[in-house]
Amino acid sequence: MDLAIIVAAIALGAFVKGVTGAGLPLIAIPVMTMFLGVEHAVVIMTIPGVVSNAWLVWIHRRHLPEARDLRTLVGTGIVGAAAGTWLLKSLDPRFLSLVLAALIVGYAAVFVTRPGFRLRPGLTRYLSGPVGGVAGALQGATGISGPLVSTYLHGYRFERAVYVVAGATLYLVFSVTQVFSLAGLGLYYLERVWEGLLALLPLVLIPLGNRVAGRLSRRAFEYIVLVLLLLMAAAMTYEALFGG
Repeated sequence: MDLAIIVAAIALGAFVKGVTGAGLPLIAIPVMTMFLGVEHAVVIMTIPGVVSNAWLVWIHRRHLPEARDLRTLVGTGIVGAAAGTWLLKSLDPRFLSLVLAALIVGYAAVFVTRPGFRLRPGLTRYLSGPVGGVAGALQGATGISGPLVSTYLHGYRFERAVYVVAGATLYLVFSVTQVFSLAGLGLYYLERVWEGLLALLPLVLIPLGNRVAGRLSRRAFEYIVLVLLLLMAAAMTYEALFGG
């Protein structure tokens, strides 16, 4: 039964990943943590994390040139990820979660009340460097970068495929960086590697999610992603206030 629940959580996360380009760790890791513990769950999910993001980048690769500021986000994200442990180790993860949740809720309020809102090139030219660095640092220090990355990219109002490939590229860079970090700490035991490889099987639902998303209007897709962001905010707030 425990294994069935874990597989179902990964499968649901894979489907949501195919639709929105995010959501696999958000759904799978909390469920896996109940049975395996945080460290074990995170280590296992790095393998499907790399594969799922590489898969989405490959599927949407022709849209990469349309992803504005992506090189800047990736470049500063790598630096931030490498420095994250030292830069943010003194901060309370619960405080960071509450700040990110507040950022998401604030952005959602602006998006709903100002339907024409978008981040203009003149602004993102200056914002992308710091945002990429902070996202990388958050990933390196806490393992959480999705809420910031997804919220920022949502503000670009990209077409769906461009949004997905931009996010997947950043998550892929962060996932690969995390793999090297965990390997350097000696946390990839043979048993965990096999478990990570087995966790790849439910990822077959990513193409199904991608096909479903292809039938959505741009506005519907934007609101689905917004709902996912608000779920992230609710989960982070609950964990920060009531988590162990």
